[in-house]
Amino acid sequence: MKKYAIPFLFLVTVIVFVAAVAPVFAQEPSMDAVNHVARKLNCPTCQSLNLEDCRTQTCDQWRDQIKDLLAEGYTEQEVLDWFIARFGVEVLQEPPRQGHGLFAWLLPAVGLLIGVGWLAFTLRRWSVANAETVPVTADTPADIGVDEEYLRKIEEDLKEF
Repeated sequence: MKKYAIPFLFLVTVIVFVAAVAPVFAQEPSMDAVNHVARKLNCPTCQSLNLEDCRTQTCDQWRDQIKDLLAEGYTEQEVLDWFIARFGVEVLQEPPRQGHGLFAWLLPAVGLLIGVGWLAFTLRRWSVANAETVPVTADTPADIGVDEEYLRKIEEDLKEF
């Protein structure tokens, strides 16, 4: 039994050392990774700004929180879920594509379809209402609704040239 004790103690020592030193050598997430997540979150104090573009102190704290969560090994979606759990879905730059958020995605498309349908209906109605079937003949100008006195004056004016 003693013959396996020294390698076993050595192995346990190495594992404990690696576990203690590993967090020191863990890479800190890059600012690009932090900003990629921050771009998907709203600033809590400024309206219609994402977290990446806002330079308030609160946003700096939130970016630090994102950096810490990414350093702990959280994925991008886990970081977003962490913020949603604390601040609600309003913290997201884009509404979710499910539940009530789906309404926000579908409403513009439905509105556009209704608008195009209304425009087509209105244009068709106008074209039918304005389409007069007046036969054009070479007989008399009165057939097309032109005043003969007006035509006579035009002909007189043209003779002068």
